[in-house]
Amino acid sequence: MTFSSFAELLQRARSPRSFFLFILPLSIVLGTVLPDTAAPVLNSAGLALVQLIAFPAIPLVLSAVMISISNIFASRGGGSSDQFRFARRFSVSLLLVVVFAAFLATLLSIYQGPGILSPDGKLSIGRFMLDSTDIRISSAAVAATEQANSQFWLQTLLPNNLLGDASASRTLRVITGSILAGVAMSRLQPSITKPLIGVLRSINSTSVQLLNIVLNLAPLVLIFLIAGAVSTINAEIVVALLNFTICVFLAAVASLGISRLVFRRFTSTKERSTLSENPIDSVFLLAFSTGSSMSSYSLMFETMKGMGRDESEVEASASLSLLISQIGNITYSVIAIMFALNLYNVPLSPTTLLQVMILGIVTGISAAGLEGVSVVPTIAAALLFFQVPSPPVLVLLIAIDPLLTLPRAATTSALAMAITTIASQREQSSQSFDDAASS
Repeated sequence: MTFSSFAELLQRARSPRSFFLFILPLSIVLGTVLPDTAAPVLNSAGLALVQLIAFPAIPLVLSAVMISISNIFASRGGGSSDQFRFARRFSVSLLLVVVFAAFLATLLSIYQGPGILSPDGKLSIGRFMLDSTDIRISSAAVAATEQANSQFWLQTLLPNNLLGDASASRTLRVITGSILAGVAMSRLQPSITKPLIGVLRSINSTSVQLLNIVLNLAPLVLIFLIAGAVSTINAEIVVALLNFTICVFLAAVASLGISRLVFRRFTSTKERSTLSENPIDSVFLLAFSTGSSMSSYSLMFETMKGMGRDESEVEASASLSLLISQIGNITYSVIAIMFALNLYNVPLSPTTLLQVMILGIVTGISAAGLEGVSVVPTIAAALLFFQVPSPPVLVLLIAIDPLLTLPRAATTSALAMAITTIASQREQSSQSFDDAASS
C-alpha cells in the first residue's frame, strides 16, 4: 500500500457511515481485549496525534482574526454603517446561540436527572474513589483550580506579547491581541499594511494546508482515544454516570439538528446547490473525530467561501465563534453543575436554575482555548458558589472526560458553523441581516 492510497483510505474513513460501522466497533473491541498496560500507550498516541492536529491552530487563528478584522473595519464603499453591520450580526447571533445552548443544557439536565444515582451507583463511585483513583489526579485537579481562582480573570484576557502568547498557546490573549492589532491595521493606509497582510495571508494559507494534511489522521486519533478510554475508565463509573454521559451526548445531537435547521434557513437555494450534502454533518463529525473544535475551521472556511460568502466575514465569525464562545464547554458546564447539585441533593428552584445557566456560560467561556481534561477544573468556581465540595466531583468528571471531550468539541463546531452562516453575507450582495432572516 502506497502513502497516497493510505491517505485516501483515511480520508474516506472520515464519514458517519465509517464511524458507526467500523471505527466505533473496532475501538470498543480493542479497548476491551487489550491488556491494561496498553491503555497508556493508546492514550499517549491519541494525545500526540491531537497535538499534531492542533498545532497549526494558533498561527491560523492569529492570522485569520487580524486579516478579517482589518478588512471589516477598514473604510469601504458602503459607508460607515457597513463597517459595523457584521459586528452587530455576529454579536446578536453569538449571544442568542450561547443563551439557547445554556437553556437547552438545563432542560436536558432536568429531564435526564444526571445527578440522581441509585444506591448501587453511589456504591460503585465510592469504590472507585477508594480503590481506583490515583491521588495525583485529585491533587492536580485541586492545584489547577486554586491556580485558576488565584489569577484575576482580566490577566487571562489582556495580551502581554502577541508572539509570546501565541507560542505559549494562551488562546484568549491571542484573540484579544489579534483583534486589537486588526483594528489598528484598519486605521492605517493600505500601502503601509499591504506587506504585513501579505505575510499574514501566507501564514494563514500554509496553516490551512497543513491542517488539511494532518486531518487525515483523525480516524486514527478516534480509534486510539476511544480504545484507551474503554480500557482505562472503570465500567462501574460509566454505568453510574450513564445519565450524565447521555445528557452530554444528547446536547451534541440536539446542537447538530438545530445547526442543520439554521443552515437551511439562512442559506439560499442557489448556495445550497453548490453542495452535495449538508456541511454541518461533516463539520460535526470532524470535530467529534479529533476531539478538537479548531480542526473544523478549515472545512468551515472553505465551505462558506465556496458558497460565495464574504471571505473576511467568514474568517472573523468562524475563528471567533470557535474560540471565544466554546459553546460545547458551556453546555458541558451546565450539565456538570446540575450533576453536582443533584448528587448532593441541592434543591432546584427557578432562581437556582437561572444561576446554573449564568455560571455555566461564565465557566464555559473562561475555558476558551482549553481542550480535553484541562476544561474540567474551571467548573470548580461554580461548585464553590453553590457550596458543593468540588474535589470529589472533579475527580469523577476527570475519570470520564476522555469520552465526553468528543461530543463537547462537536457541539462547539456545529453551533459555530450556525453562527458563521447567520453572521456572514453573500460577497456581492448588500442584503441585510433582517432580509436574510425573513427570506
